[in-house]
Amino acid sequence: VIGGTGPSGFCIVERLCARGDEVSIFHTGRHEIPFSGLVEHIHGDPREEGDLRRLLAGRNFDVVVSTSGRVRHVVSTLRGSVGKFVSISGLPYYRRSRIGPGEIGIPLPIRETDPKVTDPQERYGYLVALGEDMVMEAHRRGDFDATILRYTMVYGKYSSIPFEWFLVRRVLDGRGAIAIESDGLMVPQRGYAKNLAEAVMLAIDHPAASGKAYNVGDEQSLSLLALTELVARTLGHDWDMVPVPLRMSPCMNPFAMRQNTLFDLSAIRNDLGYRDVVPVEEATRRFVLWLRDNPVARGGSEERSLGPDAFDYAAEDRVIKRCRALYGAAA
Repeated sequence: VIGGTGPSGFCIVERLCARGDEVSIFHTGRHEIPFSGLVEHIHGDPREEGDLRRLLAGRNFDVVVSTSGRVRHVVSTLRGSVGKFVSISGLPYYRRSRIGPGEIGIPLPIRETDPKVTDPQERYGYLVALGEDMVMEAHRRGDFDATILRYTMVYGKYSSIPFEWFLVRRVLDGRGAIAIESDGLMVPQRGYAKNLAEAVMLAIDHPAASGKAYNVGDEQSLSLLALTELVARTLGHDWDMVPVPLRMSPCMNPFAMRQNTLFDLSAIRNDLGYRDVVPVEEATRRFVLWLRDNPVARGGSEERSLGPDAFDYAAEDRVIKRCRALYGAAA
């Protein structure tokens, strides 16, 4: 497993260990986490082709799951020495997934056949699409048997971007009100780590996955309003949810999406028989309680990943006060 210490990587490693596989992970070593089975740790930077070649040259693997690093370097290093290659990609692959001024965005739900990014000016999405092209080119050459899984917003313990902390910290800080953009009607696609790991295991084992790319995430999604209320109820909290226009968003709520994210999951359900192993509400409760018991370091890299103004309560209070005056009492 390239990576292996993030939320889905951890669950993938645990699933592989549980069925008796010999497992190695290639990661930087900056985040060591406990596994239930014996796992070989290979420490290097998965973004650097030199590290990959130096540490993996001459080794053969039945399966490689690439969850981290630069996939083009992983492919160039390991082609011809791998049986099955599962590459984790994501939403940025899709053209028009991010909405700019004057744009209506991609129709929902997003299908695997929807157009990819082809403009080099959209650098990140362009590189994601190039990486996918390289994986599938290697598959067609017979370098390995490949499947691509496209993630979007991942949640679960060991998340490097703990999106739900945006809400959980507000509860822990005793916030009495929260700004809810666009009446909370946005529906972000999320994927619980254990559910994503289930999709990876199906991609490894199912012949129908050969040469395919699949969207993957929770089968059902929660609106911003439902998610905000569920977090509060899980932690025994009550707050006023104050509707605010998106353009007045004070703290860049990560669930107030500026892009279309809802995936069509029919392909992976029909081809591989995918079903969530943990329903979305239960998955959310589990992660919220884990964040309560394992709080994110204040001001640390994980919290900063949510944005510089994520916890600017003074700005949020000003917007809440203004919207209450404009639109009346809280929702």
